[in-house]
Parts: sequence; C-alpha cells; structure tokens
Amino acid sequence: MKNEIFLKKLKQAIARYDLLEKGDKVLVAVSGGPDSVALLYALLEIRDEFNLDLSVAHLNHKLRGRESDEDQKFVKNLAQKLNLKFFSKSIDVKKEAKKKKLSLEEGARLVRYRYLEDLADRIEADKIALGHQADDQAETFLMRLLRGAGGLGLSGIPPKRGKIIRPLIEIKREEIEKFLKEKGESYRTDSSNLLPNYFRNKIRLLLLPLIKKKFNPKIVEVLNRTSSIISFQQQYVEKNSEEILRLLCKTKKMVRLRSPQKDKIVLNLKRFINYDISLKREMIRLCVKKLNEDRFASPTTGSTDLSFDSVERTLDLIQRKKSGRKVKLTGNMWAEVTGETLAIYIEKKKKQAYPISLPGENYLRNLGMRIKSEVVPRFSLPEKIKSKGEEVAFLDWEKLKEPFSLRSRRPKDKFKPLGMEGTKSIADFLIDMKVPRYERDEVMLLTTRGKIAWIVGYRISDEFKVTDKTKKVLKMEVTRKQE
Repeated sequence: MKNEIFLKKLKQAIARYDLLEKGDKVLVAVSGGPDSVALLYALLEIRDEFNLDLSVAHLNHKLRGRESDEDQKFVKNLAQKLNLKFFSKSIDVKKEAKKKKLSLEEGARLVRYRYLEDLADRIEADKIALGHQADDQAETFLMRLLRGAGGLGLSGIPPKRGKIIRPLIEIKREEIEKFLKEKGESYRTDSSNLLPNYFRNKIRLLLLPLIKKKFNPKIVEVLNRTSSIISFQQQYVEKNSEEILRLLCKTKKMVRLRSPQKDKIVLNLKRFINYDISLKREMIRLCVKKLNEDRFASPTTGSTDLSFDSVERTLDLIQRKKSGRKVKLTGNMWAEVTGETLAIYIEKKKKQAYPISLPGENYLRNLGMRIKSEVVPRFSLPEKIKSKGEEVAFLDWEKLKEPFSLRSRRPKDKFKPLGMEGTKSIADFLIDMKVPRYERDEVMLLTTRGKIAWIVGYRISDEFKVTDKTKKVLKMEVTRKQE
C-alpha cells in the first residue's frame, strides 16, 4: 500500500512526542514547499482517525517579489481544492528585520511565529503544525555545532513546544518527496533555497552532501539521534534548574525581582556556586530567558542570542570572585558579581525624569513607586528629627521651591550629603554606600529647582535639613511595589 511507511513514521512521532489529541483544532502553516504541502496531506490522511479540524495559514514574506505572490496564490488554491479554511497575511519582512535590528533570516522567523501564534489565538486553534523534518534537524544541529552552541542549541528543533507541533520531524526530505510523488501532488520550489548564500543553505547544499558521500551516508539519521539524546538530557537539566530557581525565589535573600519592569534577577552567590556546573550554566540561561523572552524571540521558539562563551565568561567571573566586574551576555543584558550576589540584568540607557507635586500623593507607575508627602509644623515633631535612610525623609519646607522632579542620576551630579562639609559626586556617594552597579541607575533623586534634595532611600542633602530655624517640615514617605 502506497505511503504506508510514511504514515506509520508520522503516527510514531505523534505518539512519541504527544503531538495530537483527538478533536484538536489544528492550524497548518503551509508555505507551498514540499515539506508543508506533505504535512497538510499527511494530516488529511489521519484527519478522521484523530477527528481533526484543519485550517491553512500562509505568510507572504514579500522577499521574492512575484514568486512570493505566486506561492500565496498556490496555497490559497490548494486550501480551496481541499475545502479547508484559508488565512493569509503579507508582511515586508526585510523592513521588519531592519526595524528590529535582526538578520533577515532571524527577522523572517520572528515575524512568522508571531503571525501564526496570534492567528491561532484568534481562531482558538489547539495546535500549530509546522513542516520541519529530519533533514532540517540535521542542518540545525550542524549549524549550531559550528557556531559553538551548548546543550540547548544542540538539542535541535523541538518536536513540540507550546502549541507548536512538528509531526514530520523524524521523516527525511527524500521520503517526503516520494510521498508527494506517489500522491501525484505538486508543490512550489523556493529559488532562494537553491543558492549557497545563507549559512543554512551552505550546510544543506555543500556540507551535508559531502559528509554523505565521503564519510557517512546515514549522517541525517545519526545527527537526529544525537540531537534527540542531547534533548532528553537537556530537558532533565532544565527541569532541575527550574526547580532550584523556584526554591531560590521563595527566599528574598536568594533571588530578588525588585524592579516593576522585571529587568533584573539577583542570585545569592554563596548558594549558587555550590551547584553542579551544568546546573549553573542552565540557571544563567533560564534567567536570561526569563528577562529576554519578549525582546529577541517568540516564547514558543525558545530562542535567544545567548552564547555558550558568554555563560562561560560569567562562570569564570564567579570563580575568580571579581566583585564589581561584569560580563556582556547578549544585547544590553549583563551579568555582574557584587559582594555575595550575582546579578543578571538589562542595562538601562534611557534616563528617567518625572515632575511631581509636593505636598500630596504621587504614583509613578513606571517606577513602581508611591510618594506621600505632607507639610507639618516643626513643633509637632520630636525635638531631634532624624531623616531615616530608607524610605522616609524630613526636609525644611521653606527651602524647597517648585518645580519638583524625581529623576535618575546624571554624569556630573553632585550634592552635599547630610553631615558633610563639602560636596560629593552622586557616583562616588553610591560607590561609598556599596550600591551595586546594576542598581545605581535605578536610584532616584528628588530635585527642587534643579538642586538635589534627597537621594531617595539613602541620604538627604545637608542644604535642606531641618534646623532650629525651621518652621515647616515636609515629611516624605516612599513605598515601592513588591514583585
């Protein structure tokens, strides 16, 4: 019987990786190429057995002009022929990639996944079926191996992640082409796949054929098996790492997520270094993923720009106990060792400034900060007033003048700390206070007509302290939203 072996391998993958459940509504991504067309026909073959509700989605990347439009037309006609719902969208991927400062390949991938996930949510699809197959897996393994990937990268393309499923992941390209030939079905050929101009194309057109001919004709099967073994090992390490981080998050001394923007994770270094190196590597990667998932890739793909070398440099920094030093992880994300902590954080380049009204109540949502202030008579307070260093300050109201603002520090900022004779730069003051580098740009300054009156949470300026001559006192109290 024709295609019996093909469908048997398809069902084995579905069962092994738990890809489908009976009654699933499946959005099938069809580019028009042989893999996605074969996927669509294969799912049609098992539709009754699994009681599937199938629909077709196509994204026109606008990269090959008329050829891209012909692909879209082909898929639309195919869906109509098979009496399936058809969804499509055209997006200028080159423009999107440039806007997001991504490579064309990465930009296309990002746009495609976001389109499919948004569409699946809109039509309430249970699964999104993609046409990745065994040769794609082998190519991905070699690409990542040559780029120096770690366990996560060498795990390859996951058969299932979230709503995404890949039923053809264990079927080779030649088997797919044979399946379509026996069914007498046509497909589109992407001319850009025939030129060795992209890294993946070079692997597909040059390296893999050479390995098959000169070294091992079954290299695709070997690489798929290796990737599968690493994937299961990686899943075990990841599960253990997530459990450890979950435990760390239960104790404030272990992990802090202080910022409302969730832009940093701070780990207790003493306890972190006691874990096995494989778990330490994975915990760093998971922290990056948590902070970075909306910045570089769709959460479904699990992709980030974090390299193995970046993780190793971070571990080396920890090993040498280089306090105050930092390592670039990816983009504007850094790892920094300070005292007994390891911080993984997104560096802020944009300075913040907010006008506020005093006295009264101000809620600064972006900072997760609420400021309550009131003016009280001097005689209503104790004889000795001490401005608390944390979140309460007492200032001479008559020395304060509008406009008031709360802002982040600037390079040449100076003030006169309470109890000191001369002035001190804000940078030096924060260093003396042992404020970690990753927190210094989050420290906010209360200013009055441009003069610094209070480094919020640390010290008021001596210039605005309450004295024997003070008649009215501004009491300020800051509360922060706890994550």
